[in-house]
Amino acid sequence: MKKSSVLSVTLAATLVCGGLFSNTGKAQATSKLNDLEQQQSDIHNKKSNVNESINQKDGEISNILNQQHSVEDEIEKLEMKIADTDQKLKEKEQQIDDTKAEIEQLKEEIKELKERIEKRNEVLRDRARNIQQNGGSVKFIDVVLGANSFGDLVDRVSAVSTLVSADRKILEEQQADMEKLEADQKKVEEKLASLNEMLEELEVIKADLKSQNDEKKVLMDELAAQKKHAESEKMSLEEEEALLSTQEETLQKAIQQEKDRIAEEAKKAEEAQTNEAPAVTKSQTPPPESSSSGSSSDSNSSSTSPETPPASSGTFSWPAAGTVSSGFGGRWGATHFGIDIANSGAVPIVAAADGVVHRSYQSSSYGEVVFVIHHIDGKTYETVYAHMRSRSVSEGQSVKKGQKLGVMGNTGHSFGQHLHFEVHAGGLWNGSKSNAVDPLNYLN
Repeated sequence: MKKSSVLSVTLAATLVCGGLFSNTGKAQATSKLNDLEQQQSDIHNKKSNVNESINQKDGEISNILNQQHSVEDEIEKLEMKIADTDQKLKEKEQQIDDTKAEIEQLKEEIKELKERIEKRNEVLRDRARNIQQNGGSVKFIDVVLGANSFGDLVDRVSAVSTLVSADRKILEEQQADMEKLEADQKKVEEKLASLNEMLEELEVIKADLKSQNDEKKVLMDELAAQKKHAESEKMSLEEEEALLSTQEETLQKAIQQEKDRIAEEAKKAEEAQTNEAPAVTKSQTPPPESSSSGSSSDSNSSSTSPETPPASSGTFSWPAAGTVSSGFGGRWGATHFGIDIANSGAVPIVAAADGVVHRSYQSSSYGEVVFVIHHIDGKTYETVYAHMRSRSVSEGQSVKKGQKLGVMGNTGHSFGQHLHFEVHAGGLWNGSKSNAVDPLNYLN
C-alpha cells in the first residue's frame, strides 16, 4: 500500500512537471510564432513602402521623359529657326554681292561721266581762250553793228544765239551729271550700309539661336543623366522589393512550419498524458545526446576539400577560407556593410549556419548571390554571400552549417575574386541595411 502511494506521488509529480514543461514550451513556441508573424508584418510594411517608392520613381521618370520631349521640340524649333536664319544670311550675302557688283558698274559709269565732264570742261576752256585771244568778251551789239547786210545780220544773230544756247546746254548737262553722280553714290552707299546692318543683325540672331540650342542640348544631357540615375534607383528598389517578397514568402513557410511543430508537440503531449506509464518512463529516462550536429560536422570534414572551412560549434562558422581583405565599416567614403574574404582558385562558399535559402539569383551589384535566413536561439538572422562565380542552391532550400552554397568569384560590382559576406542580426536584410552587424563578432 505504501509502495502504491509512493508510485502515485511519483506519477503525480511527473505529470505536474510535464504539464509545467508543456506550458513553458507552449509559451516559448507562441513567442517565437509571434516574433515570426511580427517580422512578416514588418516586411509587408517595408514592401508597401518600397512599392510606393517605385511608383514615385516611375512618376519621376515619366516627368523626365515629358521634359525631354518638350526640350526635343524646342531644339527642333530652334534648329528650324537657325536653318531659316542661315537661308536669310545667304540671301543677304547674295544681295551684298549684287550691290558690290552694282557699285563696280556704277564706278565705271562714274568714270565715264567724269570723262564727259572733263571733255565739256575742255570745250569751255577752249571757248574762254578764243574769247581772250580775240580781245575779250564779244558783245552782242558789236556783232549786230558789224553786219554788212540784213542777211549777214540774221546770220550773225543766229550764230550768237547758237553759241549762247550751246554754252547754256553744256552747263546744264554738267550740273545734271554732277547731281546724278552724287545721287547714285549716295543711293548705293545707303543700300550697302543697310545690307551690312541687316547682315550683322542676322549674325546676332543666329548666334543667339545657337546659344539657346547649345543650352537645350546641355539640358538634354542633364535630363538623360537624371533619367539614368532614377532608373538605377528604380532597379535597386525593384531588387529590394523582390528580396522582401521572397523574405515574406520564406517567413510564411517558417510560420506554417512553426504552427505544424506546435500542433505536433501538442499532439505528443496529449498522447503522453493519455498513456501515463510510458510518460513516467520517458520522464525518468534522460534524452539521448543529439549527434546530428556532430555527424554533420564529421560528414562535412570528411567530404570537403582543404579549402573548405570546418563547421564550428559557435553561432556562425567561417563561410570561406581566405584572407579578410576588407572589414566592416567606413570604406571609400561610404559604409561597407560586411567583410571581404579573398582567395584564389575554386574556393567553396558554405553556409555559416543552418537556415533556409530565400534568394539565389544574379544581382547587378551583388553578382551571383545567395541570401540565407536563420532562426538561432529565438533570434532571426540573415546572411548574404555575394560575388560568387556560381551557385549550387535554390530558393526555399534548407541548408546545414558547412553546406556548399557556391564557388568564390568576381561577379557583379566587384574588383578581384573574393566573397562579400554580410550578417543581419535581429531582423532581415533591407535596403538601408539597418540590421547589418560586423560578421567578425559572430564568426568562430
